[in-house]
Amino acid sequence: MNMTKIFGASMVAIIAVVFLVSAQDAFAAESPNVLVGQNLTIGSTGSEVAMLQALLSEMGYLNIPVGIAPGYYGPLTKSAVASYQSRENVTPAIGFYGPITKVAMHADFASHNWLSILGW
Repeated sequence: MNMTKIFGASMVAIIAVVFLVSAQDAFAAESPNVLVGQNLTIGSTGSEVAMLQALLSEMGYLNIPVGIAPGYYGPLTKSAVASYQSRENVTPAIGFYGPITKVAMHADFASHNWLSILGW
């Protein structure tokens, strides 16, 4: 069935925009804000860890091997956080994701206009 014939091109465009805005809102609602959430370290689990891992992966600090599920803060994540801390001059750069690293990451993301993309 051709949606354009039924609704017209303008209506199809409006439906597409509403869908995209709704999808972004849903992503933001489901995305934990790791910049204000709990501190994370070896043994931490959950959606905040998975979000931090996704961000570290996008920035090139973390490469989770195929078959390994995200959401566990293990040695790979600790090493990735330590690398990020070193680049951002966060000391000590030991891989603990706490207040100092959150402030540095917030400034880094704000400078790239990523906060609004993430819905934070």
